[in-house]
Amino acid sequence: MNQKGNGNIIKEINLNKVRSALKGAGTATKPQLAEITGLSVVTVNSLVNTLLDTGELHTDTILNSDGGRPAALFRYNSKFRLALTIFMHEYKGQDTAFYCVTDLRGEVIERIEQNLSNVSIDSFDSIIEHLISKYPQIKAICFGIPGEEVNQRLVISDYEELKEQSLSGHIYEKFHLPAHIENDINAAVIGYCHQNNVPSNKCVIGLYFPGKYPPGAGIHLNGDIYKGRNGLAGEIKYLPFGIDWESFDYNPADMENIKIKTIQAFQCMFNPDTIVLYGEKAADSIAGIIHEKSLSAAEKIMLPEIITSTDLNTDFEAGIRQIALKMIDTLYLNL
Repeated sequence: MNQKGNGNIIKEINLNKVRSALKGAGTATKPQLAEITGLSVVTVNSLVNTLLDTGELHTDTILNSDGGRPAALFRYNSKFRLALTIFMHEYKGQDTAFYCVTDLRGEVIERIEQNLSNVSIDSFDSIIEHLISKYPQIKAICFGIPGEEVNQRLVISDYEELKEQSLSGHIYEKFHLPAHIENDINAAVIGYCHQNNVPSNKCVIGLYFPGKYPPGAGIHLNGDIYKGRNGLAGEIKYLPFGIDWESFDYNPADMENIKIKTIQAFQCMFNPDTIVLYGEKAADSIAGIIHEKSLSAAEKIMLPEIITSTDLNTDFEAGIRQIALKMIDTLYLNL
C-alpha cells in the first residue's frame, strides 16, 4: 500500500477515536479530546474540523476560562446516521410489527406499530419507504423476526410466505440499504443481557414459547449470541420430544411439560447461570417444579436462576436496537 493509502487509514482510525471519545463523554473540548484519545492537540484540531465540515460534530456552548481564551465545546451529532429497526412477534394474540427509528445513542425518534394478517416479503415496504423519506439519515435496516436467514434465504420462518425468501436481499434491492435479519429470541436475550449489565462470563439462555407458534431459544455465551455452525443453534422445535408442531394444539398441560423438559435439557447441556422463560402464558410455578424434580446432588448444583417474563417486547426492542447500532458502527465507523 502506498504512503497516501496508509495516511488515509491512519486518519480514519484517528477519526474513529474522536467519534468514540465524544460518544462516551457527551461533550468535550479539543484539549480534553486529546487527553482521552492520546492524540496531539494539533491532530485533534484537524480531525474535529473534518467532522464539523461533514456535520458529524456540533459546536455546543462556549466555556469561559479564567482570564484565558474561551474554549469551544463539541458534541457528537447522534442523528448524523440513523438505524431503522423492525421487530415482529405475536402481541396480544396478533402478529405485530414494530418499527423504530433510532439515533446513534439508542434513542428512539419515531415508533410505528403495524398489525399483520398475512405476512409477505413486501408487507413492510410502504412504512419503510415513508420512514426513509422522512429520515434520509437512515443508513441501515435491522429486522428481528421469528425465523432464521442463512445465506440470504429464510430457511426457517413462522410466516409461510416468507420461507425460502431473501428478506435482506429484497430490502437492499428496493431501498439500496444494507439489511440484517436476526432471530427474535436471539435479539431478546441480547436485550436482556444489555439492560441487566450481565457480565460476559455469564451464560444466559432465553426460551420463547409463543401462544400459537413453535418455541425458540437464544444462547448468550462469552458476551455474545452463540449461533452454531450455520446460524441454527436454538431451533428447539427440532428437539426429539416427539412433537408434531404442525398439528400441535398448544394445550396448557402439554405446553408446561414441554417447557420443563426444555429447561432441563439446557440446564444439562450448558449449565447456565440464568434461564429467561418468555411467553404470554409463562408460568411462575415452572421454577418451583424444576426445583422439585431436581433430586440428585448434581441436578441441584446445576439449577440456574429461572426468570419468567410475559414481556418479550421490551427485551426484543432493546436487543434489536443494540444489533442495529453495532451494524452502523461496523458498516460506517469501524469502531
